[in-house]
Amino acid sequence: MQENIDEILKKVVQEELSPARIVDVYLEEAEGHYGDPIMRIRVVYEAERNRLDPKKIASLIRQLREPLNSLPTAERFPILSFMIPEEVEDATT
Repeated sequence: MQENIDEILKKVVQEELSPARIVDVYLEEAEGHYGDPIMRIRVVYEAERNRLDPKKIASLIRQLREPLNSLPTAERFPILSFMIPEEVEDATT
């Protein structure tokens, strides 16, 4: 199930943020600062000058709502973050 939703989310993100190339999308259930349930969605991308279109980012969560609602954890508030591959490498070392 997790692999399937990851692929669905990656496809939606790729369509919405094109021409950027989406390298990966990671989901993580977590708690917010005040203990509220959240869903961290980390998008790893490659784009010209490492920049994404802010208008496309602003509408992305609306496009992700349907696939996220199919999850058993649909009540979790989605929090998006964006990283280039080099930032992911730095974060894991």
